[in-house]
Amino acid sequence: MTAFDPGAPDAVPVRGVVLDLDGTLVDTLADVTAALTGAFEEAGLPAVDPALAARGMGHGAYDLVLTAMQEVAPGRAADEAFVRDVHDRYRARYAAAPAALSTPYADAADVLPALRRAGIRVGICTNKSTALSTEVLRAVGLDEVVEVVLGRDSVQHPKPDPRHLLDVLDRLGLRPEETVYVGDNPVDVVVGAGAGVRYRHVAWGEPVDPDVVRIERFADLARDLDVPGLAVPELHDATPTTPAKEH
Repeated sequence: MTAFDPGAPDAVPVRGVVLDLDGTLVDTLADVTAALTGAFEEAGLPAVDPALAARGMGHGAYDLVLTAMQEVAPGRAADEAFVRDVHDRYRARYAAAPAALSTPYADAADVLPALRRAGIRVGICTNKSTALSTEVLRAVGLDEVVEVVLGRDSVQHPKPDPRHLLDVLDRLGLRPEETVYVGDNPVDVVVGAGAGVRYRHVAWGEPVDPDVVRIERFADLARDLDVPGLAVPELHDATPTTPAKEH
């Protein structure tokens, strides 16, 4: 993927930032792993470690359960009814405590409110359900700065289909060329390219092509966005409030 340089002469000013949720904006791995392990053990399966849970995240709850089961109990993964039962157990457990251990990555808690104060629209494009995503945002104190949240259950064509992201842009009243999308895995890279937006990859995310532009913290977005009101010390001098964690 060729990086789009927002500093180029023909660049369109950015009016909005859309972010993936799990692994990008909020570190939810501990809560996901706890719910997954509880569901697996309840079904007589081995526990799931965080590394395995992380590999399955990003495609929705069913794929998360199936990916983990293919690793720890491959003989049961072909039984669709059993997988669905474990999936339902996982969903119930996760819904009961979706953000007990979750925290915003890096300096998100400082930067997102500053972006909103500068007039930048902010949205979430995630394969988590909309209700659970909203609950996670509320738990980490970011619900009031995010204007639109669209989970996979709220769109006809969820990620990796770029139409998911385009639906978020439509709700925000944004065009692709005036939007930055921030993600953490190869699926997000594909979604961003397909939607025609500028893409930024968080440094704590999964490995992607070296040409993809990375950010070490969310304050780096302020240096990318040439918009009046964003060149302010509170963003450029922001320091991470939560250390970035590797998945």
